[in-house]
Amino acid sequence: MPANTLLTSTPIVRLAEDVEDKIYNFRPTDTPLVSSIERTSVDAVFHEWTADTYRTPNPANAAIEGADATFAAQTQPLTYSNRTQIVQDTISVSNTAEVVKKYGRKSEIARLKTKKAVELKKDIEAAAIANGTAVTGTSGVAGQMRGLYGWIATVNSLNTGTAPNPITNTAPVLGTLRAFTETLLQTVIRTVYENGGDAAVLMVNPQHKVKVSSFTGNVQRTNEVADKTKMNTRLQTAFTIYGHDFGETKVVPNRVMTGAGAGLINTAYVIDYDKIKLGQLRPMQTQELAIVGDSRQWQMLTEVTLVVGQESTLGAVRDLTATGS
Repeated sequence: MPANTLLTSTPIVRLAEDVEDKIYNFRPTDTPLVSSIERTSVDAVFHEWTADTYRTPNPANAAIEGADATFAAQTQPLTYSNRTQIVQDTISVSNTAEVVKKYGRKSEIARLKTKKAVELKKDIEAAAIANGTAVTGTSGVAGQMRGLYGWIATVNSLNTGTAPNPITNTAPVLGTLRAFTETLLQTVIRTVYENGGDAAVLMVNPQHKVKVSSFTGNVQRTNEVADKTKMNTRLQTAFTIYGHDFGETKVVPNRVMTGAGAGLINTAYVIDYDKIKLGQLRPMQTQELAIVGDSRQWQMLTEVTLVVGQESTLGAVRDLTATGS
């Protein structure tokens, strides 16, 4: 190298920056449960509804000709309830931070609003799945909705744990953890079907999805796939539809269920989207708060609850290891 060659490490005064004018964020945003269920309006922080069932069919129901009518005891429907939960986040940005030139965004306030809307939706997803009880809000305690983990009382596959009781607002108890097997799943699907459910969806954490794909059943795991030049054989190492005697169940991995908590990583849910609703007391809203000094403050929130029309049509496989093995 010739003497006195000018190098960028010399350094050269005022080199131009080379910064991409964008912000990358490929982290997951999907919320399979709350994105798939209907919304319904609720009018109070304590929401109630009623569900009824039919008696067991009686093949001996035969009356004697001409006999007087006899009257059986009548049963009453059950009343269910849930509490609303305020899910919120805040933004505080100085006026200087908002107006200075930035890479990847023009407005810091706009960026944060968009980001927090996604985060709040994922918070709702986690609460609607994992919360074991409803919590009554007070001046010092935040109200909380009961999630699927605390709702499914009738159809459960348990090891040593106990099921919840949504009527008495009793939380489930996690038992000794065990492997996720096809027999456990089939038993829950069958019982859900007998109770009037369709078992349309199996919602699991990603590791349980891998475990479910190892279930053998009666599936042929290879098939012929034709292309323009030859016939290729494809090995199917996973499936998304689990066919069984009572229909088909779509296996849905939920990335929110990678979080901590027995209701997320230790439980698999057999559900029908049409039997669950997200009750909205206050839809998602953004409100600017009072100005504090040389900055602007915002609050984003929604107030929601989970409405499970009839929990006996849903099912859960509980007390599972996080990996299912």
